[in-house]
Amino acid sequence: MYRKISLLLIGIILVTATGCVNRRIAPPKDIPAPGQQTDQVRKDRLAKSDKEAVEENINGLSIEDDLRATQTAQRDGKGRISGLSRQQKAQMLKKIGSKKMNTVLHEYNTTLPQGINDAVRYDLYDFSYDYFLVTAEDGADVREKPAPGTTVVARLENLDKASLLQRVESEEIKGSKIWYRIGFQNGGKIIEGYLHSSEGTPRTFRFGKMQDAVNSLKQQVDKGALHFVSNYKNQNGAPPSKGGAAVDQYGYRVYHSAPAYERADTNSNFRYIPDGMLVRILDETDEFYHVNVPAFGGDYYIPKKYIDPDAILSRLKHVVVVDRNQQNQAAFEVGENGLNLISYTLCTTGLPGDFSFETTLGSYKAIEKRDRFEYLKKDTQYIAGYAPFAVRFTGGAYIHGVPVAYEEKDGKRVDPGPIEYLQTIGTFPRSSMCVRNYTSHAEFLYNWMDTQSGAVIVIE
Repeated sequence: MYRKISLLLIGIILVTATGCVNRRIAPPKDIPAPGQQTDQVRKDRLAKSDKEAVEENINGLSIEDDLRATQTAQRDGKGRISGLSRQQKAQMLKKIGSKKMNTVLHEYNTTLPQGINDAVRYDLYDFSYDYFLVTAEDGADVREKPAPGTTVVARLENLDKASLLQRVESEEIKGSKIWYRIGFQNGGKIIEGYLHSSEGTPRTFRFGKMQDAVNSLKQQVDKGALHFVSNYKNQNGAPPSKGGAAVDQYGYRVYHSAPAYERADTNSNFRYIPDGMLVRILDETDEFYHVNVPAFGGDYYIPKKYIDPDAILSRLKHVVVVDRNQQNQAAFEVGENGLNLISYTLCTTGLPGDFSFETTLGSYKAIEKRDRFEYLKKDTQYIAGYAPFAVRFTGGAYIHGVPVAYEEKDGKRVDPGPIEYLQTIGTFPRSSMCVRNYTSHAEFLYNWMDTQSGAVIVIE
């Protein structure tokens, strides 16, 4: 339970800190003096309870656009996930063959690698491990055969997702002979057909790569406890800047970070190590910890104020791996007989931009859980909405549920209620630093994650 703090202290924090998205080295300072603020403005700028925090705007792109895309898809009668379940896809693969007019190049039948056990506890969205994301802006006709002019068996809209069955070579269109055989549910019927490669992109859950990432971190923890950088909202001091840029050449922010020097000398070259990133203390001087950063593959010197020597990860039990490239994620429990797959789902990561930041790569401590946190309107100090069921892993970045924008009625801020699903989740980066989940899955992770022995790994 969070320690209660006074409204005055929260107000000071809001003036001096921000959280998840604004492209500034430091937070804005254009807040009226206390005497100039109305009661409603004060309420709009302050968290309502000790369970709520206020962060920067968490939406890289407009959440209203995401909601409109979702409403359009639902009006057309589509389900939340149009792909087949794992069982349905397995049954279909047993029955299908190769059409005479195409050459099968690959059959999509991803299974869990040895060392990962199927122990899934969250199955609200039961869909296959390989899927096809429709990227054609106007949607795409699913054809009976891999050739233009053949019978159209269904139509998928932009950002729909169908199960991948085969990659085939057939009639050339737009310089490509590659077609994808897909399966999906439409109106309660299971349908299969073909989409051309120009109409979308294949995606998959890369469990082998996820497994490697978890096992690598486990090996590090087995060698001895890991520490982590601590500078949430620059609470331990703003790091030095490089030419006024908000990020370094590796994409890591100045804000929420610590300087990592090449030598035990503040005049030496440095890069940024973000809040929450796991490190191993090798040695120390009067002013620095000499650390190894597994995610960077190198050794650095970090001023001591940025690492709490008593805060450690000594046992690895719960790990969420976020695949930034495929826009999906999986949760694992580390057991004696390998890894147990607890859940797998789609997600949306951070979009680099003028007012947003990408979700940075690396291994992070699962720092804390919040049942909700509020976020600010882009480039302002006014509260715009909240995100539910959040697990913070670096700076103001969380894994969380679908953001909810407050509505205004009769001059008062109104919570319109939780939102479960967005059509845009699992497509392309649209958030800012944060990792957006379906709300029910975010709640599952919130209840499941043990922050004492938990970590979040972001891979490419």
